[in-house]
Amino acid sequence: MGQVIALKKNEDDPYLSGDAHCMSCKHTWVAVCPVGTIWLECPKCGSLKGLMDFKVIRDDARWTCNCGNNLFHVTMEGYYCPNCGEWQVGF
Repeated sequence: MGQVIALKKNEDDPYLSGDAHCMSCKHTWVAVCPVGTIWLECPKCGSLKGLMDFKVIRDDARWTCNCGNNLFHVTMEGYYCPNCGEWQVGF
């Protein structure tokens, strides 16, 4: 039997758990991470392009990049895909 490793350093530290996906290889898994974590390491390909899945998704049309990503960074210059780096136009 393996050793049990405590994930929390402090019992009061909040953690999230739920579905996650890799923007690089599209692998999906269940992740546990501290609140505020943005990028997760993918257990399949090892890239730091893993994200927790969205908890609230409305039933309306969503913008998706040609690479398949639907998460975007917003800057003063516009919107770009953090997965492939392409600027998005047509919002």
